[in-house]
Amino acid sequence: MGAEKQYMTIEQLDGSKFSFLLDGNPVVTYEDENLVVNGSATTSYAISNIKNYHFTEKSESAVRDQIADMFYVVSIDEATLKVQNAKASEKVSLINVNGVVISVASTDDEGTAIVKLPEQKGVYVLTVGTRAIKVIRK
Repeated sequence: MGAEKQYMTIEQLDGSKFSFLLDGNPVVTYEDENLVVNGSATTSYAISNIKNYHFTEKSESAVRDQIADMFYVVSIDEATLKVQNAKASEKVSLINVNGVVISVASTDDEGTAIVKLPEQKGVYVLTVGTRAIKVIRK
């Protein structure tokens, strides 16, 4: 490949799109009916909710235009997540599969919030405003 950068975009059935800059040899796998993108942070999407996914060599600015309204979740360490690019003062909640709210925070003026994961392994839902993603603590 002669391209400088490569991106992977996942389009879900609801029309939402998630794009990843493919740096550092990420691994894309299928596990338990999920598409898993494993780079600096592990992210998974239910295959039943994915309309399509594709790889492009578009410039970073072109991808940014498509995902300007999207937030990012970065793994700081095994117990801490950082939400970025959200709206200022947005509510951020971590909820377990039983619907119990584990923690609540608000994003700062730059749309950033820190979320501590519980010590228990499991599946959690991270909500940022009206949007949500699944988080798996292994």
